[in-house]
Amino acid sequence: MKEVLRKIGDMSLPLIAGIIAALAWANIDSVSYNRIVYGEIAPGINFHFLINDVFLVFFFGSICVEIVHGVAPGGNLYPVKNTIGNLLGALGGVLLPAAIFLTLNRFFGEAAYTNGWAIPTATDVAISLLFAQMIFGKKHPAFTFLLLLAIADDVAGLVIIALFYPDPELPVNPRWLALVFAAVAVAWILSQHKVKSYWFYLLTGILSWIGLHKANMHPSLALIFIIPFIPHIPEAGKERCPTQLDRFERDFKPVIDYGLFFFGLSNAGVVFSSISELTFFVFISLLAGKTFGIYLLVKAAGLLKFKINRAISNIDLLLIGMTAGIGLTVSLFIAEIAYTDGKIAEAAKMGALFSLFNGFLAVILAKFVRRNPQIEHI
Repeated sequence: MKEVLRKIGDMSLPLIAGIIAALAWANIDSVSYNRIVYGEIAPGINFHFLINDVFLVFFFGSICVEIVHGVAPGGNLYPVKNTIGNLLGALGGVLLPAAIFLTLNRFFGEAAYTNGWAIPTATDVAISLLFAQMIFGKKHPAFTFLLLLAIADDVAGLVIIALFYPDPELPVNPRWLALVFAAVAVAWILSQHKVKSYWFYLLTGILSWIGLHKANMHPSLALIFIIPFIPHIPEAGKERCPTQLDRFERDFKPVIDYGLFFFGLSNAGVVFSSISELTFFVFISLLAGKTFGIYLLVKAAGLLKFKINRAISNIDLLLIGMTAGIGLTVSLFIAEIAYTDGKIAEAAKMGALFSLFNGFLAVILAKFVRRNPQIEHI
């Protein structure tokens, strides 16, 4: 039974189920949906707050775990010079979608849409890798390439959220960031004194959360400052024993996987009548921007002698970019915080939801290529 539950989580089925449930509920009875999601449970607290400001702390923390593992000796991102192609690909997958979005909006949109430029820069790691597994299989180097690219994309996404999306109604109060620095200092002291249990580090995350919340920045990023200090280097002679970071990842994986159902439920409740030109700006930017941004920057890296695995063909690279153009989880989150106007936010969310079709387009293209092997290595 545990294995079945693990596979369900790995396939992002809870997130997809939450999105479907939210869409159905909002379009059948938007009044009750909004009452449950946005109605106050306690002063200043509602279901949406609990998910986006509390649950997402652990979601972004889990992303940071992958980054810590990746940059550690022997990790997929170590040494960094071996991943220049991935890093440049991720950069292309951030810059071109943003440029396409801003260009489309310049000619066909409105000034009120501009703040959503970062929505199409995000990649939904779990669902993108699910489609990549369907297309390539886990042992194909293209799968690993996408994994590394997605990790780099996540780093960029966290930086963008932290720097460009403070609460628009509450100006940043930097004095409270002293609590974040204090939390980091405490986590460092714990690591220096070789405190093993990850629970002590999570407790310092509360201090980081309060600091970000009071500073009017997004407290969902609270753990990314703490995770790197959780012991993650195996002790001598105990290389096969799980580290505390491994235990944190294992213990919280079910919470995160199944908690994504509630994230989808609280963020994807968009009425279909909300579709506007902004919806297509987001969708086109994700599809074209990710596909060609990643392709062009990886090719540029090749000209600079930063080669990628020869088994990855040009068509494979385009499929990687198309698959990376699925921007559900983080894109929905950015859409929520980018706009103060709920109707504009809902139109942007529809574009993020439509990006799920990018994965199906990639699968169809892959099958077409395999039926026509003469074009596979163009």
